Formats: sequence, structure tokens, C-alpha cells
Amino acid sequence: MDTPDPNMPELFWGAGLIGLVIGLLIYLAVLGLMLWIGYLIIKAAVRNGLREHTMWLESRRGPLR
Repeated sequence: MDTPDPNMPELFWGAGLIGLVIGLLIYLAVLGLMLWIGYLIIKAAVRNGLREHTMWLESRRGPLR
């Protein structure tokens, strides 16, 4: 009867590969979420800046004749 190898590296290859794939997916999801939130923040800032600039331009023009 063969004694099993106490290290058994071949049993951990599957778990390591699955862990690597799950870790990569979580990393990419967090990165994508951060980029999306940054995009939304910049989009809101540009929209507010354009609104303020339009109001400033209208205030400079004065009343219409």
C-alpha cells in the first residue's frame, strides 16, 4: 500500500486556479466600479460647470430689447 504524499500539490492546483480566477474577477469588478463612479462624478461636475457658465453668460448679456 502506497503512503499518500502529505503535500499533495496536485490537489491544490484546481483550488489555486479557481482562486486566481475569482480574485481576478473581483479585482476587475472593483476597478470597473471605481472607473464608473469617477466617470459619474466628472460628468456631474462638467454639467454643473456648464450650467453655471451659461447662467453667467446670460447675466452679462443683460435684458433683451
